[in-house]
Formats: sequence, C-alpha cells, structure tokens
Amino acid sequence: MRPYFNFARVATQEVVPVLLELLAKQDEDATDDEYNVSRAAYQCLSLWAQTVGSTIVPPVLAFVEKNLRTEDWHYRDAAVSAFGAIMEGPDEKMLDPLIKQALPVLIQMMDDANVQVKDSAAYALGRICEAMPESIDQNDHFQPLITALFSGLSSNPKMAASCCWALMNLADRFAGDPGCQTNALSAHFQASVQHLLQLTESTNDNQLRTAAYEVLNAFVTNAANDSVQMVASLSEVIIDRLEKSIPMQQQVVSVEDRLTLEEMQTSLTSVLIAITQRLEKEIQPQADRIMQLLLSLLQALGAKSSVPDTVFAAIGALANALEDGFEKYMQSFAPFLIAALNNQEEPQLCAVAIGLVSDITRALEASVKPFCDQFMNGLLNNLRSASLGNQFKPAILQSFGDIAQAIGGDFEPYLSVVAQVLQQAAGISAQTEAVAGGAQSFEMLDYVVSLREGIMDAWGGIIMACRMGGKGDLLRPYVESVFQLLQTVYQDVNRTEALLRSSMGVVGDISEAFPSGEFAHYFRNEWLTAMAREIRGNKEFSPRTQETARWAREQIKRQAGSESGHASKHPRSFIAALPNFPGPGIEPILALRLNYWATPRHSASHATPYRPVPSQNVAKSTCTACLPTTTNPPSSISTRTRTSILHPVACGFPVYYATNAVRISHHGNEHPP
Repeated sequence: MRPYFNFARVATQEVVPVLLELLAKQDEDATDDEYNVSRAAYQCLSLWAQTVGSTIVPPVLAFVEKNLRTEDWHYRDAAVSAFGAIMEGPDEKMLDPLIKQALPVLIQMMDDANVQVKDSAAYALGRICEAMPESIDQNDHFQPLITALFSGLSSNPKMAASCCWALMNLADRFAGDPGCQTNALSAHFQASVQHLLQLTESTNDNQLRTAAYEVLNAFVTNAANDSVQMVASLSEVIIDRLEKSIPMQQQVVSVEDRLTLEEMQTSLTSVLIAITQRLEKEIQPQADRIMQLLLSLLQALGAKSSVPDTVFAAIGALANALEDGFEKYMQSFAPFLIAALNNQEEPQLCAVAIGLVSDITRALEASVKPFCDQFMNGLLNNLRSASLGNQFKPAILQSFGDIAQAIGGDFEPYLSVVAQVLQQAAGISAQTEAVAGGAQSFEMLDYVVSLREGIMDAWGGIIMACRMGGKGDLLRPYVESVFQLLQTVYQDVNRTEALLRSSMGVVGDISEAFPSGEFAHYFRNEWLTAMAREIRGNKEFSPRTQETARWAREQIKRQAGSESGHASKHPRSFIAALPNFPGPGIEPILALRLNYWATPRHSASHATPYRPVPSQNVAKSTCTACLPTTTNPPSSISTRTRTSILHPVACGFPVYYATNAVRISHHGNEHPP
C-alpha cells in the first residue's frame, strides 16, 4: 500500500482560508460555462472536503458565520458557496445539525437582492438534497423549500439551472419506495405541474424552458400511485403541444429558430418518455395517437436533426409498455428504424437504433421474426464498419442474444455467423489491443470488459434459444470456445460483477442445454469450481449475483458428478439447499436460476442501465415426464427478471419461481409465498 502522509489534513489550516478568500473573487459578468478563479476555488474546496473529511468543517463554518450577513454580496455569495461545497466528505452526524440549522437561512437567501447570491443559494440547496437528503425534514422544510425553488425558477433565467437541479434532487429525495401509494410530492404535484406548464408556455427564454421541462420529467418519474391520474391528464397537454410544433417546421427562417424549435421538441418528447414509463400499460388508450405523432415527427424532421434520437427513445418506451401490442406499428415504423440502423454517418442515431432493436425484439418476442433479416444485416454491417467506434460492439453483441431469445429455434440461420463473430471477439484482450494500437489504457480495459459482457449476454440468449427450440445439438461445436472464454474471464483481474454474473449464467445455461453430461469434463475443471465459489462467497456482490453463482455451483456439481456421460437426475445436495423444502412425497424443482439476465446494459429508452425482459420469457416450461405444458406467469412477476427451469420429474409436481415472492405450480396455479 502506498504510504499515507496526511499532507492535505496537516495543511488544512493554511490552505482552506486561502480558498475561502478566492471564492469571493467572482466575476458577475461571467457566463455559465466560463471558468474563473472563484469557480476553481469552489472545486478545490469541494475536493479538499472529500479528502480531509470533518477537519474542514471548523474553518469553513467560521467563514460562513462571519460573512453570511455581510453587506458585500461577494462575501455573502462566497459564504453560501462554501457551505454547499463541503456536503461530501465530513461525517454525516457532524453535518446533520448544521444543515438543519442552515436550511431556513438558505431558503431565506433565495430572496436575496443579488441574483448571484440567489443562484448560489439554490445550488447549495441542491447539494444538500443530493448529498444529505435525510437532513431535510418533510414537515419542517419541504413546503418552504419547494416554494422557494419554484419561485427562483421563474424569477430569473440565470437561476434556472441551479433551481432545476435542486428540484430534481428534491423530487428524488421524497419519491418514497417504488410503487408507493402516496409520497411527499403528492400534495404538491398538481400545483407544481401547473406552475411548470405555465412557465414553459409563457417564457421566451430557451434555457429556462428547457430547465422547467427537466423538472417536469423528475416529478412525473417520481409520482406516487395517487398522482397517476394527473400524469395521464398531463400526457394530453404534452401530446397537444408536440402536435402543434410540427407545422412550425415550415416557419423556421434561421438556424437559431431551428435550434430553438428542436430543443423544445426534444424537451416535450422527453416528458412523453417519462409519462410512458410511469403509466406503463395504462398508456394504451393514447398509444395510437402517440405513435402517429412520433411517426409524423420523423417524417417532418430534416437531415442532421438531433430530435430523432429522442423520438426513437420514446418509441422504445412505448414498445416496452405495450409489449406484443406494439406489433401493429411495425410495418409503418420499420423503415425508419432500418434507415437509422444503417446510418453510419450519424453514430449517435445509429447507437440509439441498436438499443431500440433490442427493446422492440424483447417486446414482440416471436412476432419480430419477419424483421430479423434486416435487423441482423444491419447489426453485422455495423459490427464490421470501420467508421463506428468500438463502443458500439458490446451493444450489438447483446442485441444478438436478445434476438435469439425472442425467436428461439428460428435463430438457426444466423447461428454460424454470430458464433464466429463471438469467437473472434473473445480473442480480443487489452494486451493484444495494446500491441496493435500503442500503450494499454484504462479505456481499453473498460472496452474489453464491456465486450466480454456482450459476448456472455449473447451466448446466454443463444443457448436459451437453442434449448427451448429443441436444437441444443447446434451448440456442440461452440461449447469448448465458451469455456475457454470463461477461463479467460476467471484469470483476468479486470472484470466486473456484471461480467461474472453473466458468466455464471452461461455456465448454468450450458448445463441445462446438455443435461445428460455430454460436456461434463469441462465442468470438472478446478478453476470453474473455484470461480463459482469465489463469486458466491464475495460479500461485496449483490444477492442476485451470489444467487446466480450458487445456482451455477449446483449445476457444476451435478455435471461433475455424472457417470458415463449421464448426469444424475436427483441432485439431493441441491434439493436440500432449496428454501421452503416441500417435504417428503413431493419432488421439488431440480434447478433454479434467478435474475442473472437483468444486467446493466445499453438501452435506447431508459436512463437507468437496466433493460426489461418481457414477462413471457419468465415462465415457459416443459415437463420432462409428461406432455409439453406452458405456464403463464401472473402480472405480479417482474418483467426485469428471467428465470429458467429444469422441470419436475412428474406431471403435477410444483415448480417454484422465486420471483417477487410468487410461487406457481406446474400448471400455473398461484400459491402464497
């Protein structure tokens, strides 16, 4: 370990007073993106606080108390800024009483005579909402805080960015648990939405309008169930405004007008995305109107416009909400999607199209098959393109897995080409790329890890497709190369939790695809057992990752214990490990797999890194001892989870789906958890 000499901590008493004085060297005419001494001092003070922790509090607090009420606005502004700069680093127990004491003063300073001080106060409040949200009391602070921020948002465009950021952090802080019936925002939701709609309609300042729409996004995203009806009513207003913006394309006479219009259309479409994601299937009554509107936008927009990126994201959100109900729009939309997928001259649009292919594939499942030839050709061309960067490749590989999982055994025509691509990609390492392109870099290490994640996701979908389609034998030529990649992942110190989780999922997939032990010799490798054990035992990993490793470990034991190429059909060690063991006379499920598929990955329609998997993929099952049967999961099963099953040995025995605490019998009857 590198020696730690506490240089910054020792120098705090000399350095921090200098930084505090430099905070007062503001340039009131500086633009938001202009860097100056005061802003540099703020950044340095913030980093110093993160480095030395609570040591920084006494000198900063003394400066704040001395200058918070001074007549010189430069020092009032510096005092407010200094307090906001130390929200990360010091002990939370030390900061909490200071924040509770400072909040009424900071809220009051939102009415300061100087706009720079008001802006700094809004930013400091945003820092508190972001770093120390628990210090904000719902009863004492929420009402005056939200009132002050909305007042600041509409008072001066210069404050728009700070007030917007603070309001978004405030909305996140008081959102409550996902799916909650009510939250602190509910009482203020309608008034807040009306305020924002009036502001966006009345202002001519583009920056202020954009900031207000961003706040509207945050409130919609964090709306509780008792505000959903108001969200639905809001959708009518947003759709109406977006429809009225299309004829404005003909009135554009300058580049500035075009940019202003496109920014407004982008903001409105972003709000529409948030509404669609919040309403989910309840968006159905407006789906036809929304889709027609989005198609009209795509037709009206000119080349090189930035709006199609957001429009495609909105279409992806609609596809995720409607699932198979989106199929009726594909004939009209497919030409736009294929054109964007093949548009290598606009990499950003192409990237969005790649993510959208996956979104639509998961939504439509087998119904996407008529479009797969065009999708696969576009994806393969992009993979070979020299004009697109490496960052596109992991998402393309993941799309292969999504398409395979959607169409099952019908993926066979693409298998040999995709498998060859995956094998070639598996041979890429940071060392080989460093030899080819110069020194090894952190960017290259990240790329290789992301690429391997894409490869594992692709193999997971392909193996699942072949197994469910009864074409497992097609995988035989590729099993060895998959295990070679698994060993490479294990031996490489540069790996992420997501990569290890996907790797364990692929191990289990292969075991289920070849239950008779044809490839048992690969499962007997000591490194594979060690890999599963280490992942399962890593307390820093999420329960989902540990559970996937546990399931893979049981599959390894079952395969390694097989004799003469035939796997044991009754792995008693695994049965004993199952929770809520049914007891004598009832044969439990033989293998269980949880949540490994919901890994962070690119998405065109989600700001979060997670992409949902259609619920139809959750519980398709075939009993090994009776006629094929399919059990359909209830709506309470999460669409973000894929669970694969090795079925019971006799018809009528229960199958346990450990998803959202719902258990489903072999024939689909629900049981309480």
